[in-house]
Amino acid sequence: MLLEGKKALVTGARRNIGRGIAQALADAGCDVGINDVERDTDAETTLGLVRKAGRKAAYFDADISSAEAVNRMFEEFLDRFGRVDILVNNPYASQNRPFLDITEANWDRTLGVCLKGYFLCSQAAARNMAERGEGGSIVSISSVHAQAVWANDTCYGTAKAGILRLTMSMAYELASLGIRCNAILPGYMDTEHAFGQPPPAPGSAPERLSGFISTRRYGTPEDIGRAVVFLCSPHAANINGVSLPVDGGLLLTGVP
Repeated sequence: MLLEGKKALVTGARRNIGRGIAQALADAGCDVGINDVERDTDAETTLGLVRKAGRKAAYFDADISSAEAVNRMFEEFLDRFGRVDILVNNPYASQNRPFLDITEANWDRTLGVCLKGYFLCSQAAARNMAERGEGGSIVSISSVHAQAVWANDTCYGTAKAGILRLTMSMAYELASLGIRCNAILPGYMDTEHAFGQPPPAPGSAPERLSGFISTRRYGTPEDIGRAVVFLCSPHAANINGVSLPVDGGLLLTGVP
């Protein structure tokens, strides 16, 4: 229970990596707010899993690319939970296209959610943390795409690289307020892997990837969730401005 009693907001959390983060935070003792753009059966499942861990859960629908929607979400979150101790920026929005086929709408949507949205949410959370004077932690989910290139990933990779630079600036400027800011870079993921189940065995990655992932398995939402818990915990009290790959060593050996 490293984070017992803390209040956390996880954006883009109704399923996959976001769900794993919400579950890990709940297991560590957090009450958790779940954000996404629609409240569907996936969202209800995630809320149920947080409550099953004995923690409070609430859903907040908002398109984080909109400042108005973000401000409303934080007002509702603070009304429900009273404060925000932890923010995890996680949403994904991208359509992979060749560079010459990218439209303005593609660019605006990806950067709007995956970079502008991270900025808006981080600023709103940091303002509450600063006002309370008790510090806090902000973790932003980037990607190995921030540091390596795949085909057709211009919009996504640009946004994910921007997250690393945004994290550095926030870490530098907010440290004096007791607010630590870090980023996590997932690699190839088994996003459907059930939380609490044994991790994939070495060799579970496809043969074409096994030479690139040194652990020879995909990552899981639980891997990312536990990394988030660590970065938000007292054990990471002197870790700030870090970009942590949780990729099985993919970036060590190159990109297929």
